[in-house]
Amino acid sequence: MDIYIDLKDVRVTGYVSMGLIALVALESIWGTINDWQGGSSSWSFLAIVLIAPAAVAFVVWYRGATHNAEAIALHGVRMVSQVWKASDPAQREVPFDQRVASPLIKPWQYAFLAMVLCDVLESLLLDTPAYVVFSTLSTLCAIGAAGLACFLILRISLMQQRFAVPHRKR
Repeated sequence: MDIYIDLKDVRVTGYVSMGLIALVALESIWGTINDWQGGSSSWSFLAIVLIAPAAVAFVVWYRGATHNAEAIALHGVRMVSQVWKASDPAQREVPFDQRVASPLIKPWQYAFLAMVLCDVLESLLLDTPAYVVFSTLSTLCAIGAAGLACFLILRISLMQQRFAVPHRKR
């Protein structure tokens, strides 16, 4: 028997988040290619600036997903791993503390932190030969973090949708 709960629809904010995250990764790639060709470092700076709207969109999605996860699990949910555990319909009958989160959450978090660290080092080493190295490392981390973030956002949004109250088509 399916259980339906009146939840916020987080798909739109999830799609916006994924789009902005992908844009940050694409801009990072473009900036690094430009760096390899001896171009301006302002392209890499633009990737840092684009992170702000992506972060805002992610926070809006995350607040909705956290709200939904608490409604589904009737349990205090704050971390991404807890949102996953609460949202996974396959684990609905398993006690919350025994549920398993996605193994991709930690790699996503580490890739994101590595990207930020490389961005900081890249900014500090702006006019040195090491700049291009950290620009490239930052881009590789950005690609990994963006791919994992988009997968997690999409998967959590779709899992939560399975618990939502079905609406009649007009």
